[in-house]
Amino acid sequence: MKILLVDDDKNLVEVLSQAFAERSYAIDVATDGEQGWVYGSTYTYDLIILDWSLPKLDGISLCRRFRDRGYDTPIILLTSRHGSQNTIRGLDAGADDYICKPFDIEELIARIRALLRRIHWDFLPILRWGELQLDPCHCQVTYQEKSIPLAAKEYRLLELFLRHSKDVLSIEEISESLWSSTEYPAEATVRSHLRHLRQKLKRAGLPGDIIVTIRGQGYCLKLPPSTQKQTESQPYNVSEKKNDKQSQHLAALTSAWEKYRNKSAQQLATLDRAITSLQDGTLSVSDRLSAVVAAHSLAGNLGLFGLFRGSQLAREIEQLLQNDLAQKSEQLLQLQVNLNTLRQELANHQNISRQISRQISKHSPLLLIVDNDSDFAEQLTQEAESQGIRTKIIATPELVKIWLEEQINYDRKPPDAVLLNISFQQSFFQDYLALIAEFYLLVPSIPAIVIADRDRFQDRLQVARHGSSFFLTKPISASQTIAFCQHVLQRSAQGKKILIVDDDVELLRVLPSLLQPWDFKLTTLSDPRQFWDILQAVVPDLLVLDIEMPHLSGIELCKVLRNHPSWYQLPVLFLSVHDDAAISTQVFASGANDFVNKPVIAQRLASRILNLLMRS
Repeated sequence: MKILLVDDDKNLVEVLSQAFAERSYAIDVATDGEQGWVYGSTYTYDLIILDWSLPKLDGISLCRRFRDRGYDTPIILLTSRHGSQNTIRGLDAGADDYICKPFDIEELIARIRALLRRIHWDFLPILRWGELQLDPCHCQVTYQEKSIPLAAKEYRLLELFLRHSKDVLSIEEISESLWSSTEYPAEATVRSHLRHLRQKLKRAGLPGDIIVTIRGQGYCLKLPPSTQKQTESQPYNVSEKKNDKQSQHLAALTSAWEKYRNKSAQQLATLDRAITSLQDGTLSVSDRLSAVVAAHSLAGNLGLFGLFRGSQLAREIEQLLQNDLAQKSEQLLQLQVNLNTLRQELANHQNISRQISRQISKHSPLLLIVDNDSDFAEQLTQEAESQGIRTKIIATPELVKIWLEEQINYDRKPPDAVLLNISFQQSFFQDYLALIAEFYLLVPSIPAIVIADRDRFQDRLQVARHGSSFFLTKPISASQTIAFCQHVLQRSAQGKKILIVDDDVELLRVLPSLLQPWDFKLTTLSDPRQFWDILQAVVPDLLVLDIEMPHLSGIELCKVLRNHPSWYQLPVLFLSVHDDAAISTQVFASGANDFVNKPVIAQRLASRILNLLMRS
């Protein structure tokens, strides 16, 4: 378990750090509220413990900021402020528990366990894998009722696998979960702890190696003996996990819409008041500005939920409000018509689930299948669709080249991966190798998976030289094949750290849900004045900047980056509602790598992010 402790009392921090270390918890310490926000919004924690009285930003305000920005990490307020009114203030701010100083450390530990059991359904008192048991309350591991002595990191490593028994954990995910943010273990260090854990479990009598290596992905826990026999003929399959992720994605977006709907109603009311005042000739400068901001926010955010007609109407309202309409009755009438149409558009889409479902479907990756065996290609298509992957079947390399040229000429999205069924027994297999090379040389390159009718080193060497990502051999089932394709499709995005800087708070709240299918690690920032501190804390793989922001523009931030020896090569993508040539020229002159217009469409944004990552 990983804990963030935000407290400026050095003695208390030292005592708690020692107590948590004895129980194999990883801990990060921040000594003021702003530093606590940087840590809490940058890294993933199982629990946050806050003091009330903190420098720079007090614990209550910090707790509210976490909750307002959508962070649901359990929070305990640890404070010397007694009394029911203070407790009420703390809990109303979003804290899950309130503990007064002085306190008993054992009671604090017990409350932590109880809180995590309430909030996380999988935080069970006893974790089991067959006859192997891990007791988090007493930090004990037993097999067939015999104790297994483990070092602290080995214990936490086993606990991590037991809590995520259905997931594949990468080296990076393991190190982030078990080491504090100030520690940077080498991959060899993590693998060494894994090796020692495996050896100790094997010496304790467990059947074989219960931790499986998934090549190119990481490690996962085997199925327990009671269920392994039922599935031993099946490969590791991610379809259930994929479908579950899509369901979670849909639920998250629907929840975000429900929250935003109230905000959009307030923005419509602001526009209504402004238009009425404008018609009466009493509209003040500040009210006009508020209306422009409301229309701007609606234009940017309605497109996030698939309401592109509503987004366009809001954009037109914004442009009209920026003009002097006092003596232009025709434009005043158009302003009122646009607002009424926009209000009707939102009323017709109170249940947004259908639009969001269509968006998720459009976001699904596209797998190109090159195969003249129609029966096997159909099996692959059925299996791919069950895992949320769209497919395109083409029989020969010649037809693929024609199709690919059409995609490029009409500016259509190319496939995310290509699967080729090759027979090395036939003379024209060289056409398939040439096609693999063509996909490899595209910018960005498209990964290719080969299914071959034989397994020879010379064949593998030829395919590797032409740029293939995977070489599979027959006989192989459709489910096994698509499982490998799924790994390839996820590999380029998984774990990549993206920092998004935009003053549109509503956009920042929704983007993590929109981009969830691509497994990016997102950090969002609404105040560009904190940019440099967050940049150095996150060390992102890619930066997304808005152009117009208060205090500092995205163009200014990009210029600073390009003048810095450590950051001048960081890929930068700009977001903006402006699409005129002058703005585009300024953006690329500042050092930008790409430019995307709002409203943001998740598929397009994710695709452009992936393209930049692959190029860099």
